[in-house]
Amino acid sequence: MEPDGTERGVGGGLRPAVVVRLLGPPRVETRGSRPPVPRGRKPWALLALLLTSTGPVPRGRVQELLFPDAEDPQAALRWTLSQVRRAVGDAVRIEGDPLACEIAESVRVDVVDVLAGRAPAGWPLAEATLPLLECAEPDVPEFAAWLHGRRHAVRQAGARLQRRHRPRTHSPASRSAVRELVRIGEQVMDSGAARDGTGILAGAVRRARELGDEVVLAEALAHYGRGYVHAVASTGPGVAAALREASRLATREGLAEVAALARRELGFVATATGDPTTALRMLERADAAAGERPEQRAGVAHVRGFALIDTGLSEWAVRELDAAVALAEGADRPRAFTAAVAMRARARLQRGEDEAAAADVAEARRMAADLQWTSMRPWIDVLHGEVLLRDGRATEAEAVLADANTLAEVLDDACWIALTSRGLALARARLGNPAGTVTALDGACATLVADADVCCWIELHLRDTLCGLTADLDRDAALRQAATLARRAEHTGLTEYAVRAARHRARLGDPDAAADARARSLPHDNPALLRT
Repeated sequence: MEPDGTERGVGGGLRPAVVVRLLGPPRVETRGSRPPVPRGRKPWALLALLLTSTGPVPRGRVQELLFPDAEDPQAALRWTLSQVRRAVGDAVRIEGDPLACEIAESVRVDVVDVLAGRAPAGWPLAEATLPLLECAEPDVPEFAAWLHGRRHAVRQAGARLQRRHRPRTHSPASRSAVRELVRIGEQVMDSGAARDGTGILAGAVRRARELGDEVVLAEALAHYGRGYVHAVASTGPGVAAALREASRLATREGLAEVAALARRELGFVATATGDPTTALRMLERADAAAGERPEQRAGVAHVRGFALIDTGLSEWAVRELDAAVALAEGADRPRAFTAAVAMRARARLQRGEDEAAAADVAEARRMAADLQWTSMRPWIDVLHGEVLLRDGRATEAEAVLADANTLAEVLDDACWIALTSRGLALARARLGNPAGTVTALDGACATLVADADVCCWIELHLRDTLCGLTADLDRDAALRQAATLARRAEHTGLTEYAVRAARHRARLGDPDAAADARARSLPHDNPALLRT
């Protein structure tokens, strides 16, 4: 027996003292006495929800998913928590609001191992693709919808884990073979199969390491990082580490183009996670490496424009995006051109320049259709929906955004799902269902808090919309939302949303908010913030 409660297994590996099994029929496996079994299915459902979320989950979100029809959902949640604690004991500690889990050192959880890509201990790898909560699903439609999506993600992660740990017989790849893998991975990603594409790129990185060639390793790391942050998740520490390694190797090997790419994507990661100061500093380094290469300069200008939109410097953002559009067009890079035009549309919408934004959206739609760029469509459709809403065409906007939401869910892109949900809520509120859309949007915001993979500005964009929709229905709730929006805006440096929060408070009758909004808007160059 080891000091942490584990014991040595066959081959010297450590076997955990407790294994929580949520793949297949749920249960807790321990050495010695059997732990008590919780009553009903909801305790297992609650444990699965908390352990497979990317962060703490608000109690209100749990109540919506598991107890939508309960007379006293808070009491129902407390009882279910007591059943979970009874079943897992000290193995998994659950507390707080939002609810957070802490797994004890000597404990392994099969689904957590799978989602982390970690070799199993105390449970067989062959069971990595079993259904989550098999035969133990509570009869709640809201939870069933969540479970369907989560099972799909877990099954895919389990298949990846099995592939990763099966015996490998391949020979080390050549430099040209690794580069071909990178090309194929990017093609697969462009087709909309983001996770499959990044899997191929991850394989290119692995083979480059086996080859021992730091030039091709730097290239593979940079392209893997770019693919991952744009198509899978912008906040993973592993991918940021890959990009930093790519930048370091590229600098050492004199690969200026690769260094510019890696630093640019690190700037994107910093922007997405709400750190514009670090983003701009990293983009200066990317600019230095880009030199006079128009394709690299276009990429740096695009990310810099993205970083500046919500920081009080939106006019500068538009100028940077103008440069990105022109450079991408001159370099004959149609995808880069389309992405920059779409981002410029977003900046112009934020500034209230609706006519210019509409022209950009039309151009982006035309280009995306010509390129058959499926994975970009939800984002461009979000912008199109916003243009339609501002033109008073809510019915058309709803149709566009509903299709975009469906595609975003098929692509499994958390950012696109959040943005299309926000647009749909706004359209449906204007079509006569404000109360229902507030509930839906509130749920989307709660989900965002629990999902670290969504760009920070998107969360604030949703909260800004929620403040406006809630104002006529529940003044106190709207004031609470405005306070949260202001706090998050200050924390992330996206100060435009702090101005918007103050404007919401002023419209809700806060006597000090109007002066606060005026004072906060003065350093900003966004004309939309100065309008009453």
